[in-house]
Amino acid sequence: MTSSTFTAPFLVRLFKSLDTLIALHYSTNYFSSIVRLSSISKQVLNLTEETLVVIKSIYPESYHLERITDDVTIDVYSEEAEDRDRQRSLLIQNIETRQQTFKSCLDSWFDKGCPITFKLAQKTTASPRKPAKVTKPANPRLKYEFHEKKVDSDLPLLERIRLKSSMKKNASPHKRKQELLQSKLIPIYNVLYEQSPKFGAAKTINLSIARLQQLIKDSLNMPLSETEIGQVLNGLQDRLGLDVVAIGDTQVLKIPKLNRTSDLAKLAPETVSES
Repeated sequence: MTSSTFTAPFLVRLFKSLDTLIALHYSTNYFSSIVRLSSISKQVLNLTEETLVVIKSIYPESYHLERITDDVTIDVYSEEAEDRDRQRSLLIQNIETRQQTFKSCLDSWFDKGCPITFKLAQKTTASPRKPAKVTKPANPRLKYEFHEKKVDSDLPLLERIRLKSSMKKNASPHKRKQELLQSKLIPIYNVLYEQSPKFGAAKTINLSIARLQQLIKDSLNMPLSETEIGQVLNGLQDRLGLDVVAIGDTQVLKIPKLNRTSDLAKLAPETVSES
């Protein structure tokens, strides 16, 4: 069986889009459930069961594909099943190499007449194990909320309120802006810390900026615009030496294993970048 319906540029673009999406997923979820075609087909243009089979026929070591009832699972290819978690965590580092390999395999595939050599097999499943019970905190936002430290004072309450109000009025708009951003620095750092690597298999966790912004909004009980989040992330990036890289059209923050004690010392009040 052969297929010559698809052009080389089409297949290269399709593989690049799919591989980027799979790599981003497994860079933070390499112990989670396998990616399913039904869950990503709307995110990758022209991704179907047919095109998946074509990709697998072109590049046999690209993915491990299996049919489960009416769906198809997409996992990293690994000759040793016990090594699959590690391969998932490393996938994002190998994107460029994999794309070059795909192009080489594609040339050979066209030379051979575009043979379809892969056939989806139905996965035979054993009795599922009962998942471990996960207890969520009653209100997960509480641990991220910013609580103002109480300051002892001999001044009466009314005088303290007036003094605080006067200080705010006298502060420059720029200084007030910096103080506002500084107040949000630690809560946002806490979100990053929760996402940082906790296992030896990965040296960094990769999160797209868009995904990270949504995660911060969902986690913190405070008003935050995307601009403010971006400014605070710039400050964290500068002070902690975090890297932002482009993967395709996606901006990705690389989060290493964080040391909370030393990081908090670096995040002591100072000017937060507004770039």
